[in-house]
Amino acid sequence: MSQFITLKKSDSQFKKHLYGTFSVDNIAIPMTTLNLGSVEETITFEIKKKSDIQKPLFIFMVLNIIKIKKYLLILVPLFYVLAKNYVDGRMFDAWSLFLAACGSLFLFAGINIRNDVIDHITGYDRVNTSEELKPIQEGWLTAADAVFMSWAFIIIATLFAIPVMIKQPETAQVVGVIIASVLIGKVFVRKSYKNQHFGELLLFILSGAGLVSGYQVALGAGIDTEILAFGILWGWSVLFLLHLNNFRNLLTSSQAGIKNTVTRLGFDRAKKLLNYWWIVFLLFWFSYHHFYGSVFWSALSNLILIFWSIPTLIKISQIQSPVGSDLIDAKLAGYRNFLLMNGILILEFGWYVGTKNSWTL
Repeated sequence: MSQFITLKKSDSQFKKHLYGTFSVDNIAIPMTTLNLGSVEETITFEIKKKSDIQKPLFIFMVLNIIKIKKYLLILVPLFYVLAKNYVDGRMFDAWSLFLAACGSLFLFAGINIRNDVIDHITGYDRVNTSEELKPIQEGWLTAADAVFMSWAFIIIATLFAIPVMIKQPETAQVVGVIIASVLIGKVFVRKSYKNQHFGELLLFILSGAGLVSGYQVALGAGIDTEILAFGILWGWSVLFLLHLNNFRNLLTSSQAGIKNTVTRLGFDRAKKLLNYWWIVFLLFWFSYHHFYGSVFWSALSNLILIFWSIPTLIKISQIQSPVGSDLIDAKLAGYRNFLLMNGILILEFGWYVGTKNSWTL
């Protein structure tokens, strides 16, 4: 039988319950949080035996913990770099790219787990609902276990990165910039990238230009204007997903005092932000294809994205209240736009590869 306990931030057991280190056999699941972020913050925990927690099959639990659904964010840029450089005849060091790709998979897993820990400790996941299961909130593992796992994945990623930096010294420069950005972020972003403007800027750089530049440098192809242009395009689209998620949780985040671009703007201006953000993305897409895409794919992709985007922009504009399912519907509509863009990108560069190999008609 479970029991409940309410603790204040000033209580000596507060952090132990939050991290799950208060007991070997039991786990504390946060149920309600009051006065988030203040010295008066209190949490009511449900104490359960670890043996009573229902968990999915091990493989499905691991895939959920590492956020396998989000791997699109690093695998599509990897595909782009591979296809682009294959077509350009610049596949100089495929082995180093393979190692870099393996490293990025482990690093991404570590970052995803670490982000879950931060969202759990800072309270973002405790006050906001989600369509996704949260492993720490579900009691599948403690925050302390998740910290250990995240560091293990990051260390494995580092081991993959070392031979790449030895083989391709320019990679060390990219890694150095990324590490410096993260360290600066530690100073300015005291909580999560969800909570500060600088954190959002950091996410834009690391998920966009930093990621694709790292892949291409590992390949031995250096950095060119096209890869940077795509990095800006991709980073901007990733931030669109972040703003969508923050918009979906606008009311509860605002009530809890969580600060990000969306909560600072408020409901009406946040709607405009989402629409303007996607319109700017479309301008980036048009510009990228104008300079680097074929005439056929430029025309086709532009028409498809415009046609598909108009209903989404209208849906976001017509939302009347931050309460209800309309915000969830808007998030899903925006995510479908993102998936459509990914599908077009894969087909387009698959076509370029096929044309080079005379596979296409």
